[in-house]
Order: sequence, then C-alpha cells, then structure tokens
Amino acid sequence: MPDASRRVLVVEDEDGIRSLLDAALTSSGYATRLFPNAEEALAAHTTEDFDVAVVDIRMPGMDGLGLSRALRARDPELPVILVTAHADLDSARDALRLGAYDYIAKPFDVDDVLLSVARAAERRALLAENRAYQRNLEARVEERTRQLCEAMRRIELSFQDIQKAHLESIFVLSRVTELNDEYTGNHIRRVSSYCDAVARGLGCSQDFVEQIAYSSPMHDIGKISVPSGILGKPGKLSPDEFEIVKQHTVNGARILEGIPFLVMAREIALTHHERYDGTGYPQGLAGEAIPLAGRIVAVADVFDALISRRPYKEPFPFEQAIEVMSREAGRQFDPRVLGVFLGLAERIREIAGELCDETRRADLPPAIPSPTPAPVPA
Repeated sequence: MPDASRRVLVVEDEDGIRSLLDAALTSSGYATRLFPNAEEALAAHTTEDFDVAVVDIRMPGMDGLGLSRALRARDPELPVILVTAHADLDSARDALRLGAYDYIAKPFDVDDVLLSVARAAERRALLAENRAYQRNLEARVEERTRQLCEAMRRIELSFQDIQKAHLESIFVLSRVTELNDEYTGNHIRRVSSYCDAVARGLGCSQDFVEQIAYSSPMHDIGKISVPSGILGKPGKLSPDEFEIVKQHTVNGARILEGIPFLVMAREIALTHHERYDGTGYPQGLAGEAIPLAGRIVAVADVFDALISRRPYKEPFPFEQAIEVMSREAGRQFDPRVLGVFLGLAERIREIAGELCDETRRADLPPAIPSPTPAPVPA
C-alpha cells in the first residue's frame, strides 16, 4: 500500500476520466487533488507540494505540455505523467525528451496508470532521500571539517609552543660559548639579524629565512672546546694556537650532529669559515660548493667582528668595516651575498645600533651615506 502522505495532482478536463483517476488513486492509498484545467492546478501548486502530477495534454486554455513546463520550472524533480489521445503521441514523446516522466495513451488501463504513478512516486521519494542524505552528508563533512580545523589549530599551537621552546634552547645553547669568550656580547643576536636581512634580500624562502635566523647564533658553538686563554689572547695567535681555534668548526658540527631541526645550524658551524676562493677551512670548499647558509653567515660574522672590540683589536668604524668587506668580493665572500649585504648597509647599521654592546655603545659612528656596493654578478 502506498504511503498515504504521497499526494497526486490530477489535471483532467473530462469529468468522467478525472473521477476514474481519483477513485483508482485514492483506493490505492494516495491523497489526490483534482482540477479541470491548468490554471487552477498552477494556483494550487503555489501553496501545495505534490509527489506526482497526472496531466491531460489536450485541455482548454493552457494545455498539458505548457502546464508540465510550468510545474517543472517551479519543481524540477516533480514527475509529470501525461495522459494523451493517440493523436497526441508525438507531442507526448516530445514532452518526454523535455523532462516529463511518462505518458499514458487513452483509452488506458487503470493498472497501467497506478504502476506508472507508483514508479514516479518512488523515484520522487528516492530523490528526496538522496537530497536529505546529501544535506546530512554536507553537515557531517562541515562538522568533521570544523573538528579537523580545530585539531589542526591545537596542533599548530602545540607546534608553536615546541618551536618557541626550541628557539629559547638554541639561544641558551649559543650563549654557552660566551663562557669562554667574554667579548662576544650581543654578537650572536646581531649575526642572526644580519642573516635574516640578507636572506630576505636574496629572495630566499620564508622557511630558509626562519631557519638561518635561529641557526646562525650557533655558528661558534664549537668554541666551547677552545681554551679561554687562546680565545682571550690579546696578541697574535701562534700557528699551533690557530690550528686549535680552527677546530671549533668541526667540533661545533659534532655537537649539533643528529638533531633534526638543527641540520642547518650544523652546516653553518662547519662551513662559516670557508672562503669563496677555496682558501678557507676546515674543508677548503670554494664557490657554491659552500652551502648558501654558510656563505651568508661568513659575511655577517666577519663584519660584526670588524665593528666589535676584541682582545687583539679595537672596533672598526662602520664605514671602514664596509670598505674592508667590499674589497673581499670573490675572494673571501660570495660576491652576490656580499652585494646584497652592502646594499642593505643602512639596515645593517640599524641592527648594529639596536644590539650594540654596552662596552662600545659610545663608539657607534653616526650615520653616513652608504658606499657604493661591489657589483653583483647575475
């Protein structure tokens, strides 16, 4: 027995056929609404919903084809069954091509009508169930997406907390070298800021910029293995003493080895004393065989050493340090990296001033026009 809530719209101008359809449908459990013309049926459809429409093609006023189009314009999923005389079969077939569900030729067998209505009503119900399922699925997807976003947000916050703890550990670890070298002061923070500025100037990725900013402070971590008497020696180092100092690159790389998020830091510790012309240490690498991070830190480290007080020298004035650096393009330094550094001279001056050691704050020179940077090869 069909669901009594299923409603059938019957539009037929002949009273006898309309009554016959009503009797057959109601006895089969359908609720019906009967109309003799298309205009009244359309008026009712503005406020009522139907599961199936049974429509005669030939009627005064608007015919069944026009009514079918109007009904489906309002409700594209409404199945329309056309009732037609034999002469209207071509019109009925055309209507099927335009979206009508079925057609029944007069004179018809009531059982054929009931079978067609049952199939049409079932199709309508399946479409409604599918629509409800889709809405439910969309709601579930939206909820799962919300839950996933919330989980990702929590993970991101956790990652940020972990990253913050890592960065704090890095700076603590970096300052270990200061136990052996009282002259380093804010050196590691200035080097980090120089490297950040140069990496951005080179157009490096944001990930690279962040990595070099937190990795560069560990460039001299290996100096913890160098006796303080050598690091603080006011005069020139002997060849043997210099060999000991040179080992801080290898020792720094060993200290940082095997720590996943410190891969770049290890690379920097090992290579920041290599020279672009291949005469540096510890491996004698040349040109782009030296990792980019190492080439950037080499520029930042040497410049900061020039403008800082050391046991063996007084700080260079800013403009003198820039001049010394510019002469080393293609020899000690990568010309492209050095060119970007020199082009950022005023930003470098700001960093040096903001992170100036108290012992030489009065020595910071006044701002002067930046010298012309060394040419940078393409």
